[in-house]
Amino acid sequence: MQKAVKILLGVALLAGASGGVALASTASNNGVTGLWEYPSAEMPDDGVGRFGYTYDTPYAYYFLDMAYLPWLEINARFTLFDSIGGGAGEGRRYIDKALDLKAMLWRNKNPKLWYLPSIAGGVADIMGTELMKSWYWVATWRWGDLAATVGWGTDRLNGVFGGLEWDVNNWLTVKAEYSPLDYTRDVGSGQRVLKEGPSQKYNVGIVLKTPFGLEGSVSYQRGDEWAFTISQRLNFDGTLLGASRKHINTPDETRIPCWDSTTNEEILAKLKSGLEKYTRVRDVDLKLEETEEGHKLSVAYENYGYSSHAEAMVRLLILLSEVMPETTELVLIQKNAGIPIVKASFPGELLFDIRARCLREEDSLHSAVFTWAAKELEDADEEHILRGKAQNEVKAMLVYEPRIDQTLTEEYMDRWSIDLLYNGRYSHGWDGIIDIRFPFYVHADTGDGLGLWWEKDFNDKIRIQNAAMMYANHFGSEGRFWLIGEGGYLDEEWFGLNLWSRYYGRNGKWWLGTRLSEFRDRDPYSFGGLVDGRYRYFTGGTAEVPDEEEWRTLAFVQGGYHFTDLDVDVQVDYGKFADGDKGFKYSVVRHWDDLALGFWYIDTDVHTSGKDFTRAGVHMEIPAERWFGSWFGNSSAYIWEQNTILQSTWESEAGRDLGVIRTPERMMSQLRPIAMKRNVERLLNTYCSYSDDENQSKLEEDALKTQSLLEYIVH
Repeated sequence: MQKAVKILLGVALLAGASGGVALASTASNNGVTGLWEYPSAEMPDDGVGRFGYTYDTPYAYYFLDMAYLPWLEINARFTLFDSIGGGAGEGRRYIDKALDLKAMLWRNKNPKLWYLPSIAGGVADIMGTELMKSWYWVATWRWGDLAATVGWGTDRLNGVFGGLEWDVNNWLTVKAEYSPLDYTRDVGSGQRVLKEGPSQKYNVGIVLKTPFGLEGSVSYQRGDEWAFTISQRLNFDGTLLGASRKHINTPDETRIPCWDSTTNEEILAKLKSGLEKYTRVRDVDLKLEETEEGHKLSVAYENYGYSSHAEAMVRLLILLSEVMPETTELVLIQKNAGIPIVKASFPGELLFDIRARCLREEDSLHSAVFTWAAKELEDADEEHILRGKAQNEVKAMLVYEPRIDQTLTEEYMDRWSIDLLYNGRYSHGWDGIIDIRFPFYVHADTGDGLGLWWEKDFNDKIRIQNAAMMYANHFGSEGRFWLIGEGGYLDEEWFGLNLWSRYYGRNGKWWLGTRLSEFRDRDPYSFGGLVDGRYRYFTGGTAEVPDEEEWRTLAFVQGGYHFTDLDVDVQVDYGKFADGDKGFKYSVVRHWDDLALGFWYIDTDVHTSGKDFTRAGVHMEIPAERWFGSWFGNSSAYIWEQNTILQSTWESEAGRDLGVIRTPERMMSQLRPIAMKRNVERLLNTYCSYSDDENQSKLEEDALKTQSLLEYIVH
């Protein structure tokens, strides 16, 4: 132990001569911001997180940690126990899924009050097996580059703990802690994970940081083990819109020197051609009006190439600001399948500000008005109007489907497929999709796909993945009441019909609605066949039960509320689930424009064995552009969606939902006027405020604020 401490402190002292300190929270072994085994009362900035891996024999952690709210840190993790087998297969380790929560109750931001700590409280392993569940309170004092932590925890955390953290410079941090952790509680399959107790209750180590967010650590723990962590910091709130003007094409052939330079018909044709050629929008309708104040241009369009609808609108604004002469008003209307959804009216002064890349103090952007778009461009026979048209798309797509901790014999299995897709974007509210999946590699332990008896559809058969018609339209003079429907092959398991109704109040601030579904089970081994009866789950397998009803009903009443400052949606559903059980589903989803992360909790009259609820899980929407970048010629509207259950390996027949292709929340979350205005303002402010990548990064850092729960309530 003494030799390890000398080595690590020697590295720290040698590095200390390099100067300035950039403070940043670091991860504990399991991902939560803190020391080594214990949390601190610090957390990342809002919207910032990290994913990583820790190896600490006999433990291994895969984690995703983030500041989900300005005062709430969430850590989702897999813990692998090397010393315990977890299934029938050789090398299969015991895996424990867990969700950790930490709330920043009070944060000391005043250096003059140096004697007051920041205070946090939290719970480890609140879901899943709750094998490592503990509650704790913790206080951290921060004095410049030095921090001290003291806390108290229950159960596994085992009483009083504490430690020190020293930010030696901007690339090195030293951490040491007193760890009374009770390892005897770490038991899986009736076996202790750590066969013998630790020889020491002190852990010490260093964290190495890079300017691009990659971090690594090495530590000496329990008096006999070296532990290693590697992680990558993430900014969920990072803006997609690049700061450099070179990314916005403004071709000379689209420019209009003045309104009198040619006929209105030629002006509209030139604008339509430029928008469809240099931005990824379609079905463009344009209307030009000459008023007493000047010219007013209305543009209705459908975004097909950007996962962020706000980005599509901002790109149109930037391009039009470059090519149009002086205008008194610009109206942009975003459509879906020919149906207008949201309308934004911008004053002409804003186009000048965008062109100059400097929003003026009077802030013409805030004078923009976002509302529901109740009607299309009217007066189809008017002289100065140009109509768009529908679009069909056929493509092939490579699909990768992982299975983590969903098998009993191996920790990780997967399937690779080629999908042949047809997307039909029609007018008058209709959409169509056909998706046929051709698996070509299945990581399997049997000849029957992955051999998952509770997931028979995950096999190597060529099958219809989705094939459905979708319809959406609004009714009434204000465009706030919507009916949305879809019917056909909804996913690999279900065939049926989904119908939703929605009424939106205050530009999408709140909503009420219903859902009604009629469905039946698909045959998991046929191209598109249905089951005569239904598939039932049994221990060790599934079976077709012909005498059970073929068609079943799912029905909900639904209501939700939108917290604009955080872009968070809270929704409650009550009704009848797919297997006939009745109860509630509670969901919270936070959006960062087109990226979303949510948590859901279901409580019906049929509970999971050993729990006082039915099921819980995580919902993710990750746009392809976040990883590949829309500014390198690879713009895509594709958003990868994933629901992960936080409990057992397999699903029980309770609290189940059937497949959906496009829910109202998926379709409308970005397009509600209240959300669209927020995201457009954010992107435009970013675009107009900075002109280089260094300042762009600084703007994003400055925009991220961490605040305590007390501050949030008070303000």
